[in-house]
Amino acid sequence: MENKKKKRYGIIAALLLLVLAAGVGTYAWLSATDSKTNEFTVGSIGKPDVKPDPDQPNKPGTDPTDPSVDGYLFETKWTNNSKMIPDTDINKNPNVGIGKDSDKSYVFIYVKNAIVKDGEGALAKTPYFNLNNGWKPVADDQVKTNGTDGQYVSGLFMYTADGTSTPAELTPADGKAAYTGELFSTVHIPAAMNNTDVVTNPAMTVSCYIFGADQGGAQNAIAQAKEWAKTQA
Repeated sequence: MENKKKKRYGIIAALLLLVLAAGVGTYAWLSATDSKTNEFTVGSIGKPDVKPDPDQPNKPGTDPTDPSVDGYLFETKWTNNSKMIPDTDINKNPNVGIGKDSDKSYVFIYVKNAIVKDGEGALAKTPYFNLNNGWKPVADDQVKTNGTDGQYVSGLFMYTADGTSTPAELTPADGKAAYTGELFSTVHIPAAMNNTDVVTNPAMTVSCYIFGADQGGAQNAIAQAKEWAKTQA
């Protein structure tokens, strides 16, 4: 009888030791852990190392870019300080390019026209341009015309490639730079303009906005471009 009592007390003591051990955090019979480290990268929009082809502006040419004007925006036919003569055209052909290793991108151009003084009839005297194929206004309230359909004087435009109403992706291929082609090719000086209408230091500023296509799609690109355009106006 005495031996049975000793065995019973021994079992109880052993159980109490297990409970106490669990209470201090050593009750770990079976466990496993795992971790994984993933490396990330950022996108890249590089500058082209060659100028666009003069005869095919949406394709890379063979002439290297001039390091002093290295960038994304090219105007191969512009002559600095071009003289404005009423009822004539001036060569000006903005074209945007990205380098061969760049991410696919949406491209926007903002044109700021600061040539003619404000006042009655000013728009009729303001130099204007006609868009080339592959470009569209972002929205009617984002551009300004001189009152004639298709004759733009300023505003925000998007590269559409095939003439649709949505921006297209500019994508390098075959290890070569990619170009949008020219937004417009010439600026027309209206016959109604005379030297008294012109501001001091007249200028037309063309700026480009390149937005990586993997950042929320075309609609996000448009929204971001509109915000950017506010800083250019």
